[in-house]
Amino acid sequence: MKCKLILMIATLAALCMGLAMPAAADDKNSNIGLKLNLGLGSQDVPKSQNLEKGDVASLSLGYGVSQRVTIWLGAEVSKHAHELDPKLESDLVGIELGVQYKLRPYQKLRPYGKFGLGAFFLGSEGTVLNGGGVTWGLGAEYRLARFLSVGAEFFWKDFDYTKQQIGKDNDFENLENPIMGNTKGFVLNFTIH
Repeated sequence: MKCKLILMIATLAALCMGLAMPAAADDKNSNIGLKLNLGLGSQDVPKSQNLEKGDVASLSLGYGVSQRVTIWLGAEVSKHAHELDPKLESDLVGIELGVQYKLRPYQKLRPYGKFGLGAFFLGSEGTVLNGGGVTWGLGAEYRLARFLSVGAEFFWKDFDYTKQQIGKDNDFENLENPIMGNTKGFVLNFTIH
């Protein structure tokens, strides 16, 4: 918990410093404006869920509010086979709102950090778990052309499932003991600016 708190404080401090320190202007490498991102990769879930590593796809819409800061709204889905019966699959779906901070906004190679909040759903055979939490990411993007960049990102999602729905016609009910849903993974990103 201490490590997460320190990382969160460092991320917020970096964001504040970035807002105070303007970068050199260059229109062809501008970060300001609307963007669309497609991410493809893999995602691990906790061993306690008895699920295999799964493929993940994400689609995000972002807006660069400054040369260093972009706000993202995204959705992701991943499929995970069950360890005991590989024919069964569970779907993990997430909706996230996040802030991305670029360290070198006018360079072709731009490392960044990401912090956000998300809601997550894990469904399998009529049972759905729901929870929310914090998301983190570290990555870099490479600007191929004025309107296109590719990148790679490691991400962590720190959340617990707190509600459960059994059957499609029933309501979500609170779980007596939350189930850890933390995930981690890697995605390749393709962004249109």
